[in-house]
Amino acid sequence: MAKKGSLRANSVEKTAIQRPERPKKYKYLFLIVCEDSVTEPAYFRQFQQQIPEDSIYLREIGTGRDPLGVVTRAIAERKELEEEAKKEVDVVWAVFDKDDADLNKTRMANWNKALANARANKIEIALSNEVFELWLLLHLCDVNPAISLTRAEVYQQLGEEINKHDPYQAYVYDHATDGGAVIPVIAAAGDQEQALNRAFALLKHHDNTPTIKANPSTRVCLLVKSLLGLIAYYSWKED
Repeated sequence: MAKKGSLRANSVEKTAIQRPERPKKYKYLFLIVCEDSVTEPAYFRQFQQQIPEDSIYLREIGTGRDPLGVVTRAIAERKELEEEAKKEVDVVWAVFDKDDADLNKTRMANWNKALANARANKIEIALSNEVFELWLLLHLCDVNPAISLTRAEVYQQLGEEINKHDPYQAYVYDHATDGGAVIPVIAAAGDQEQALNRAFALLKHHDNTPTIKANPSTRVCLLVKSLLGLIAYYSWKED
């Protein structure tokens, strides 16, 4: 994809993030279907500001479903988007957490089915073990790859790390009530490049570990790296 030239900024600054209309006019269709219905879509929605006009059609959808439900919804949403755009969707990502997938046999069976259905339908998987908020935490600090983290511990550390940054000393992170408010905080206080480096280091540490046991780790870095690469490609201007 490399071309000789330089990156260009968008000609018009976007003051609001809105889903683009008429997907058929876009060069690349990028679909993200998330387990969470608020925070995860809000995180991916912010990339709209970086996308050059008429290049990447980014659609992010929150479902509030379990991993199997997310994959099932992703299959349906791809079909719907292809009908709208009158062409194939270039890539589909399913974003979900390990959470309690290994709590009992039923959940474990659904987890395995979700992974199998994703592979069979060529859906990329950005899963986090234990939770998506680990990806947000990596914007702020290192995480020991050899020490597993529970959901509660990730949430607690995320709040504590945010409080180390001005002007967020009094910010109270409550996962149950946050409603996506943490996303602009992470954008302001965090470091995306460091998050990528840290997340890939975790994946390398758990390279030979079954996904269900690879705690802490997150494959959201793969999705973000892919999206940033496309944004850079379509932002390139020939000299």
